[in-house]
Amino acid sequence: MRESMRELIGFDGTVECRTESGPINLVLRGFERIGPGAPRTAAAALFGAATLPTSDASVPAQLHGASVLELQDAAGECRYLIRAQELQLELQARSLQLHRETGAELFRAVPPPRVPWRLRLGWMLLLAVLRMPGAARLLLGRGAQR
Repeated sequence: MRESMRELIGFDGTVECRTESGPINLVLRGFERIGPGAPRTAAAALFGAATLPTSDASVPAQLHGASVLELQDAAGECRYLIRAQELQLELQARSLQLHRETGAELFRAVPPPRVPWRLRLGWMLLLAVLRMPGAARLLLGRGAQR
């Protein structure tokens, strides 16, 4: 039986590794390796119900240059390979969630609103007047006295 590998995410530099109790029991956090000249993007790989191959196997607190690969075989099991400078670890997991920071791309795609200076000045004056005692009553009339 021949298996193939597909890289799901590659991390650049130091990767923080945490094992936790609960549905998501293995978390890798770092910056995604995209390419030369591209901005660094924060990313996380969250493994659900991950089991290591042996009971004495463990994941260190930090890895360097880690990649997560999906191992595909005929059995259809969810198996993954974590490959880093320090180790190469195969594990099974019920699920894998990849989270990438998208804020920078969003703010590049959506331009900031442009507010005319007259409108800004008008709001600043109105707010300054409303700070004076009794100004709201004068501006809104007798209905504001309640």
